[in-house]
Amino acid sequence: MKAIILVAGRGRRLPKHLSKNQKSLLKVGEKTILELLIENLLICGIRDIALVTGYKKDEFKKFRLKKFHNNKWKYTNMVYSLMKADSWLSKESCIVTYGDILYEKKIIKNLIDDENKITISYDRNWKNLWKKRFSNPLVDAETFKIDRNKKILEIGKKTNEYIDIQGQYMGLMKFNPKGWTIFKKFLKNNFKNKFENLFLTEIFQKLIENKFVIKGIEYKGKWAEVDSQKDYFIMKKIFKNYDHK
Repeated sequence: MKAIILVAGRGRRLPKHLSKNQKSLLKVGEKTILELLIENLLICGIRDIALVTGYKKDEFKKFRLKKFHNNKWKYTNMVYSLMKADSWLSKESCIVTYGDILYEKKIIKNLIDDENKITISYDRNWKNLWKKRFSNPLVDAETFKIDRNKKILEIGKKTNEYIDIQGQYMGLMKFNPKGWTIFKKFLKNNFKNKFENLFLTEIFQKLIENKFVIKGIEYKGKWAEVDSQKDYFIMKKIFKNYDHK
């Protein structure tokens, strides 16, 4: 089992004093978001960890981890960054996590044990967090529909109805090599490898529409993501006394 942390983005919605450094290097308590993510993975027994860098890549030199670099980070999205780690994803099962989120280690353990080709973690109680982040949670929330067999039916669309949101995508997932091969082949066949501006949820939705089964794994615990200064304050409050439970 390997893990890939996506840390290429700049964090354009953060104010200048926070975006002067890479977003994953913001401190939560005495440690950075990235340090806490790495510690969680190590505690769960994952020793092979890679970073996909982009903005201010030199800030990651101190981390003695495998590094892939997205040199087009200014105008590309998560799909392009993830493709940089193709050599890992093609050969072994990999947990993939955004570098601007925090969560408890139990979800990592659950993903390690999962045997599906592609599995996406989701938070059924997402509204608790979104109400702290937004006066109207629907402003930023996207659709997520899942059946009783944990098969995801829809993901990543905009909606004005809470009924369309049975959970919320967290930015944490797992690919096994077969799942990754299907994902990569779908990109080649449908986008001619022109995937610079694609988001992961866009591809997941297209795969679902083409009858590929993607499973969801529910997360019940505290988590937070950083898109704005308010998000950062919320994360620091939620993980004030973080102890890797």
